Amino acid sequence: MNKLNFAASRQVNPPGVSPKLTEEQVWKGLQKKVRQPIGFVAPITACEIISDTGNKVVRSVTFRDGLVMQEEIDLYEGTIAYFDASSTGIRITNTVSYDKDNEMILTFSFAGGIPGFTSNLPAGERPSAKDLNAAIGPGVEHTINRIRELVVDGTLA
Repeated sequence: MNKLNFAASRQVNPPGVSPKLTEEQVWKGLQKKVRQPIGFVAPITACEIISDTGNKVVRSVTFRDGLVMQEEIDLYEGTIAYFDASSTGIRITNTVSYDKDNEMILTFSFAGGIPGFTSNLPAGERPSAKDLNAAIGPGVEHTINRIRELVVDGTLA
């Protein structure tokens, strides 16, 4: 497993997109992603919720490469979903924030590895930030687009 650290951010409501998502809709979408990640996270092929107390979820997820991770997820209302897979050393955050123009931003950050990411570089060589952003950024975009789809079809209000 790679031990890369990286964060990628995307604007939630870039010019021309419709409907515009609210912070509440994005947060509801991230809560859904925690409990039902298939459809949000392409490399995940299975998910079992072990416990769910509202702001803390423990789940086991299986990735298409065969990796199985148990994650403890802490939800900090409206702002951060913090994923801790202590057995692998991987920590992930999904963060809702705002830029200098008050535009909503969604950021996925990875510490200790990026599940599902593989590189063709020789061992020990780190991919460039541009390459990592090109690999990770579409996952952020996919999550935003999936939330937008769920708003349009009425699943998320």
